[in-house]
Amino acid sequence: MTPGEKRFSLLAGLAWELRRMSVGSYVTLPGVGETVLYVRCADGSRLSVLAVESGPRWLLPWSAGANTPGDDLILAARLIASSARGERAA
Repeated sequence: MTPGEKRFSLLAGLAWELRRMSVGSYVTLPGVGETVLYVRCADGSRLSVLAVESGPRWLLPWSAGANTPGDDLILAARLIASSARGERAA
């Protein structure tokens, strides 16, 4: 799997997990550039989520200034959903 394919796979999987949590999102796959996942926020804004290769691991940074490892999409979805809903991290 190429890095671009892995990036798409991670973000599509994250979108699916967010959907299970009733959080809307959409994946963009531009003709040039990298895949981005946009997550709809409760206030009408959106979070941008990337998938970044960091050595042997993948990270999922998002526009709230946070990131999470890409190896646990359920945990990542919970954290991003909380941020999108405007909830404070415990």
